[in-house]
Amino acid sequence: MFTMLDIGSFFLFISGFLMIRTAYKDRDVLTGYNLIGSLMLAIGISFSIIFYLQEGFWISTLLTMPNYLYWIVVVVSLLRKR
Repeated sequence: MFTMLDIGSFFLFISGFLMIRTAYKDRDVLTGYNLIGSLMLAIGISFSIIFYLQEGFWISTLLTMPNYLYWIVVVVSLLRKR
């Protein structure tokens, strides 16, 4: 049975791929992001994923990964521009 967390993670899954596609097509989209804010968001998602793993929410963990990877790409891109 799916939980509400799994359903929410499904929407994060879809949005992650949409954001990755947008950034892939136009890298200038990444210039408007704040490094500290993006880093804090990536760290927050990291702790959420750790919680999901601790609680055994495997579906939510997998569905959150594209969104998490997008924010890692944003942070790395911002660090490279510095």
